[in-house]
Amino acid sequence: MPDNRGLDSLNNQLAIIGIDAQFEGLPDIDYVESALYKGEVYKGDTHKACLHRVDGQDLDPLLEQSDYSTLCKDSAARVVAANKLSAQQVAVIIVSDAGEPFAAVEQEYFSCSTVNNLGAALIRSEKLIVEFNVAVLIIAAKSNADPNIKQDQASISFNDDFSGYAQHNGVVSILLSAADFAAAHGCYRYATLHSAACSADTLNTEGEMRATIERSLRAAKVSTGMIDSVEVSALSDPALCILETKALLSAYSHGQKLSTAISCSKSVLGENKSLSQLLGLLNSVFVLQQRYRAGIKDWTKPVFEKLQAWSESPFYVFNQATPAFPDPDRSPRYVAYSCLSKNDYAHIILQENNDKLVHSNGFNACADSTLFVLAGNNQAELTGQLQRLSENLSRANFKALAKQCFKEFSEQPNKDFKMVLLAESHEQLMKEITLALTGIKHAFTNNSHWKTPKGSYFSATPLASKKNVAFLYPGIGATYVGLGRDLFHLFPEIYSSIVALADDIGASLKERLIYPRSLTRLDFSELKKLDLSLRSTLAEIAECGVGFACVFSEIFAQVFNIKADFAAGYSMGEISMYAGLGCWRSPGLMSARLASSNTFNHRLSGELRALRERWNLPDVADGTLERIWETYSIRGSFVEVNKAIKKGERVYVTLINTPDSLTIGGYPQDCLRVIKRLGARAVPLNIGNAIHSEAAYSEYQAIQDLYTMEVSERINTKMYSSSCYLPIPQHPKAIAVSIAKCLCEPVDFPRLINTLSNQGAEVFIEMGAGSSLSGWTNKILKMGAVADKTTANFLTVPVNAKGCDDQLSYARAAAKLVSAGVDINLSSFFYGSIIQPVGLCSGKACQCGCRY
Repeated sequence: MPDNRGLDSLNNQLAIIGIDAQFEGLPDIDYVESALYKGEVYKGDTHKACLHRVDGQDLDPLLEQSDYSTLCKDSAARVVAANKLSAQQVAVIIVSDAGEPFAAVEQEYFSCSTVNNLGAALIRSEKLIVEFNVAVLIIAAKSNADPNIKQDQASISFNDDFSGYAQHNGVVSILLSAADFAAAHGCYRYATLHSAACSADTLNTEGEMRATIERSLRAAKVSTGMIDSVEVSALSDPALCILETKALLSAYSHGQKLSTAISCSKSVLGENKSLSQLLGLLNSVFVLQQRYRAGIKDWTKPVFEKLQAWSESPFYVFNQATPAFPDPDRSPRYVAYSCLSKNDYAHIILQENNDKLVHSNGFNACADSTLFVLAGNNQAELTGQLQRLSENLSRANFKALAKQCFKEFSEQPNKDFKMVLLAESHEQLMKEITLALTGIKHAFTNNSHWKTPKGSYFSATPLASKKNVAFLYPGIGATYVGLGRDLFHLFPEIYSSIVALADDIGASLKERLIYPRSLTRLDFSELKKLDLSLRSTLAEIAECGVGFACVFSEIFAQVFNIKADFAAGYSMGEISMYAGLGCWRSPGLMSARLASSNTFNHRLSGELRALRERWNLPDVADGTLERIWETYSIRGSFVEVNKAIKKGERVYVTLINTPDSLTIGGYPQDCLRVIKRLGARAVPLNIGNAIHSEAAYSEYQAIQDLYTMEVSERINTKMYSSSCYLPIPQHPKAIAVSIAKCLCEPVDFPRLINTLSNQGAEVFIEMGAGSSLSGWTNKILKMGAVADKTTANFLTVPVNAKGCDDQLSYARAAAKLVSAGVDINLSSFFYGSIIQPVGLCSGKACQCGCRY
């Protein structure tokens, strides 16, 4: 007979219906979730606590006066209240290393008990839930952290250069129930605890731990290949670290390579015994419910001795969190939690709540970059607002003051002038106020605008028209590795609508190319090669560009409530325009068409057979990438450059960016001769796609056929094409013809922008990667104003910059738009929470302006 002492498993699935967390300097669960998502090692910034307030109350984050019992009591009260349950409907289980008492509130709850590990807590929870039909609240806390134990890197003990973990005071609570209990009480389900296998009070071995993992997988009826990510314990004890590593590598050895991500909350919030056990479970809930894969920011590579075993495993590690999209082959999504302590081990499997609703959060509202929105009818009123803001700052906390400013701003929408200050602290805000007092005076005197490097903005000449917004869609060259990494977390409202665009939206967005998976940290040169590779295949980059155009467009439509009056695309950005604005009924059809397109995979890209035929070059085998085309950015006017191209030279002017800059493409040696003849500086763009050239005309009909698709209901936006510099009717043939002509002829971007401007466009928002179109538009309209001896009043707004934080980019964009007089919904910068109170929002995006 086998010895089964200490072995146990769940027999029922449990719903996770409540969550709560606080740590030093992280006053509520949204700040904890935000810290774990960002992945930066947390330094315990208790001074930031004074920046935050909820419902007018300061959230004092676990200072020395908060004893263990108080932490547990307050956390329990928050979770129970959020679910509108009575204390008698809830049993409490404390996970504690030292058996700390919970006597202060024991009598309030159905029952209260203490266990020494998470596995035991889960087994006991199931028994209470089944026998008594109650919800069970599992709590873990720490109030005696040693502040002298520091952590230099956001890494874990599996890492080759791991140095140690810090300690932090905090509390975590998770509320479990049966599915029918959750339904009966209208509780929101954050995730389902699908299975858990435990081995307790035994000396764990690799074999025992592997057996525990296999028991949990059998109970859940899933294989390791279906596990999307694993939250690991990665204890600092070397022996236990090695033990967990061996067990995971052994149990998960049959999975497909680079298919299972590794996450670990200890990389951010350190090692805190039982508190870390429950935090690991909470982190698993976060990645499922918030639809992302966590990163380990300072991860470099696995411990050297295990490198070979790791390389043969399915595991990979991101350095930054990335969005997780539905995988048709792995649905629903599962994550696992490997929970190890000295004598206990549990392997837990959680399943997503794939309700297709908005999974709101407080990530944007909790961000360091904070907006202070002010309004007035003249300079004197604005100056008074700034002075009052300065006075209030000394006696109010930071975030509460920002919300108060926004509330007052929302109550006076018809003020003539609007200003936005951006800051991350009291000190920064005081500096911005000081700069603003001088800056707005200068702006009023000179009828100009004022801005700071931080992003604060004011315009003394707000735009008069309300029908003046143009969306500009960039071309394929702007896309880069890491694009839009945080957008789905910043703006969870867009997730479901983007996912609905295609059967496999991850494939359409080229998730594996944009967010490359690796077991070792990718260095600068590797990322650069991936960037070049991303742009090398026309079909893939075209599909990716279209997908992200929809992402950027949905943010403005769904979150900011801004619709385009005009739109235009630059090069293949024209395709992005039609897709992003919703002109096609089923844009997802494009995926299969592009994947099988001979034009985009072999004739105008790849082997470039259209060029070979035109230039009488020998054919090559599929997959042969010979450099017979290069694109160069060059200074010069169209007339100057065109004149320098001699007859017979295989060189084409492909894109006119501004009156004095353009791109040429063609046979590299011929291009270099033209460049030398001009005496101009040229930059190779490493884009081997022969669009916008005479050679592309051989593919005209194929391109037209590819983009002939059923259209949706007519939209109000006037869409301008570089094929004719006129609005394109929303008709299948008209759109397809405009795309084919656009891709076969040079693009005259100055003409396109001047056409939009002449039709009334004043606000130009760049709907994609980078800021090239914004910069060119600025130059085009300013040069035009000088030539016409007029004053140009317009605004360009980029929303993305490589290397810049997405939240900061959008905060800066919002500041510009507000001051220009564009109506924009700013609520996401001030409100939002992952907590879903019963009977309020129930998983839908809250629009009521409450805390949640």
